Amino acid sequence: MKQELRLYTVSDEYIQYLSEFDFRVMSNKEESRNFERKYLGTVLSINEVDYFIPLASPKSSDYTVDKNGCKIIRKNIVPIIRIVHKDHNSILKLIGTIKFNNMIPVIHSEIKQYNIANEPDLAYRDLVYKEWEFIRVHKSEIYKNAKIIYNQKTKNYKNIGYLDNTVDFLLLEQKAKDFAPRI
Repeated sequence: MKQELRLYTVSDEYIQYLSEFDFRVMSNKEESRNFERKYLGTVLSINEVDYFIPLASPKSSDYTVDKNGCKIIRKNIVPIIRIVHKDHNSILKLIGTIKFNNMIPVIHSEIKQYNIANEPDLAYRDLVYKEWEFIRVHKSEIYKNAKIIYNQKTKNYKNIGYLDNTVDFLLLEQKAKDFAPRI
């Protein structure tokens, strides 16, 4: 049985360290955080290595425009699952994304489980709770996409454009083993 997915944060120091080796490691934006959350995502194992898969806010590129000029949420693709939630009118709203091309190997000393109940900003707490509910419901798809992109990148598949924007998993796995917290 697959493990229960939970939300975690990753230490700033660890993110900065991995960024030294791969510019595609998603920034934790220490200088411009709106919330205390730091770098929020879920963790799962691939080939006996724990991987942190970051969540991100929706961007304009997550939408397309139909012939009537209405914004439509793009379909999920291997590197991005779009987190949607039905509002009180049963209309789907894009509330975040899961970024598989930016997943990174993590070590347990540098992650901390995120407790949604401790979030002081009620609107943000509600948003994160909705994201977590989506993750719980779609965990099979999350595992599937993580394994697909990992295999494509580590086996050097050619002619798949999104792999150019995917971190070097094998390099970062090695660097994670070498990580020593600065004291």
